[in-house]
Amino acid sequence: MITLAGKQYAYDSLSEPAKQLVAAIRASEEEMKSIRNQLALMDVGRRALAAQLRLAVENPEAFQRLQNPEAAQPPANS
Repeated sequence: MITLAGKQYAYDSLSEPAKQLVAAIRASEEEMKSIRNQLALMDVGRRALAAQLRLAVENPEAFQRLQNPEAAQPPANS
């Protein structure tokens, strides 16, 4: 069943061109879902970059330690 403008139609009763349109709509919905997921991931990355920028501006020493953690560690005892 598909619903169109509040009416339900049996998929099997649709013409071939109508079935092709349904397939195109479903494909576009899947693509939109994928793009929304990609945007959500990009937003997470953007927020992480903004947090790093804030740290770089407000506390450059701490930011440097994050960028080069080996330099912040004391030398190992031999």
